Amino acid sequence: MNQWQTFLIGIAPDHVPALLAGLLLPVAVLLGRRLRPARVPATALDQTATSPVLGLSSGRDRTSPGQPRTPVRAWAAWLLGVAAVVHLALPIGHSDGWLLTAGFLGSGAAFAWLAVRAWEGRTWRLWSGLLLGATLLAYLLVAGTGQEEPDQVGILTALVELLALGLCLMPVRRRRFLSSTAVVAVTFVVGAWIWVGSFAAHAAAGGASASAGDPAGAAAGIDHSGHDHGHDHAARAQAGVIMRPATQAHPTADQVRAADALALATRQAMARYASLDAALAAGYTLPLAATGPDVHLDNKAYASDGRVLDPQRPEKLVYAIEGGRATLLGVVFVMERAGVPGPEPGGPITRWHAHNACLTVLPPGFTIVDAFGTCPALSVSITTPEMMHVWVVDSPAGWFAEGLDKEWVRAFHAAHGLPFTAR
Repeated sequence: MNQWQTFLIGIAPDHVPALLAGLLLPVAVLLGRRLRPARVPATALDQTATSPVLGLSSGRDRTSPGQPRTPVRAWAAWLLGVAAVVHLALPIGHSDGWLLTAGFLGSGAAFAWLAVRAWEGRTWRLWSGLLLGATLLAYLLVAGTGQEEPDQVGILTALVELLALGLCLMPVRRRRFLSSTAVVAVTFVVGAWIWVGSFAAHAAAGGASASAGDPAGAAAGIDHSGHDHGHDHAARAQAGVIMRPATQAHPTADQVRAADALALATRQAMARYASLDAALAAGYTLPLAATGPDVHLDNKAYASDGRVLDPQRPEKLVYAIEGGRATLLGVVFVMERAGVPGPEPGGPITRWHAHNACLTVLPPGFTIVDAFGTCPALSVSITTPEMMHVWVVDSPAGWFAEGLDKEWVRAFHAAHGLPFTAR
């Protein structure tokens, strides 16, 4: 899965109109300039246009006749213009109340007004800085309280607004250190908060589940885990988890039966690995960190045996290992090569996911994507092969959930953990 596909997966559907509006802004400006009537070159008019009579500022940002527009004002106008069209287009995709819609429209109109002021050489920094600070704070509050998941469009808009805020603080020459420090601090806080919001939304989405039951599956004790696929992919993408987009909202009857069969077959086959010692004897190996509520054991032989989604030979086992006891929780089926999609016999029930990671050069090692959905400097992005969890315990999250609640796992392990001898 390439970076462009990753970017698209991380976009919330109701933010698509805002993204398109931002992309079409340069086209609209170009057409507007071409359709605008030719300017009459009158010296008297030019002098009048820059006079204080029309209310224009005499500050350092004003463009004098015959002088080119400064790069700072040009960049500020474009950045404020992008923020304007994004905010104006957000109500198209959002089905929110009138108060939030009014907020989007009001902030969009204000950004547009300030963009025009910056382009024409009038004062813009103070009001732009206040508005940018207010919108960034509002976004952080919404994202941090779980009302909206940070997605690629929201993060890109935050970056645009951070750049514009930096331009607002540039002219403070005597306090350049303070203004630079303020920009760095705001960027750090915004990025850290977005990152925290992404992980919180990821955890909430991973723990949420809904049954898509059928009588046979319910009788067998199977809970078909599902998610609200309209939003959860966005936060997972920012948290380094790439969910393949669902091609359908609900499974068919045949897909439900196929998911039932896969879950039952896996549960029956894994009964022989209830003991951790049996799993180790079969070729599964413990990681260096071999304690915790979700310890993953790999089997290198099964990882390259050419078998896909075989309940008898899962590539990974997942145990809870604490206090000298181990509890088998489930398996992880893993494709052999990255970029090759795994089969989905249960349709939206049996969804695969991959992980985005960053291979760092200095210091050497691995990390996840940063707060703005990219790898840090001196690192390269890699994507793991697709994988899918099948849990063999009757958890509230269901047998095909992306993860299990840690507190539930600890309670279950305390009641069902088996001692083991391997060290």
